[in-house]
Amino acid sequence: MMHKEFEELAGYEVSYETYTNIIEPMYMATNVSKQEFVKMLDKKAFALPTQKQMIREMKKIANFLFENCGISSYHEEKNKLDKIAKEYAKRFYGIDWTNDMNSYVFCNTKYAYCGHVMERGCSFPYELVIGRKNTDYERIQLVKC
Repeated sequence: MMHKEFEELAGYEVSYETYTNIIEPMYMATNVSKQEFVKMLDKKAFALPTQKQMIREMKKIANFLFENCGISSYHEEKNKLDKIAKEYAKRFYGIDWTNDMNSYVFCNTKYAYCGHVMERGCSFPYELVIGRKNTDYERIQLVKC
């Protein structure tokens, strides 16, 4: 069974590494049909998050930063948001910013204090921008303010 064939039968995406290192060896060790094997697997253990799930998680983090802006710096949350955003851009737009100098994934920011937009203060991410050269592929509003 091939990677794409597995995804079609299962109805969800898995990373190529997970398929190659875990799923395929497990399948090869059994004598069950492809359909039966797919039914036996726990989707939660292997499925990659969907586009909607990734956006929801980024919005959740950005709203946390907005509501708590000015209380602390929250470096871990900002790094997590950045990691998810770059993973999202790579998976859904093929953007590899480490090798392509024309690609970009960044957050536009505004100032706030404890969930209130201000003229100055702590900055929070309110919009994610993904693109290449002079073309924006997607803009995701993370916080409604």
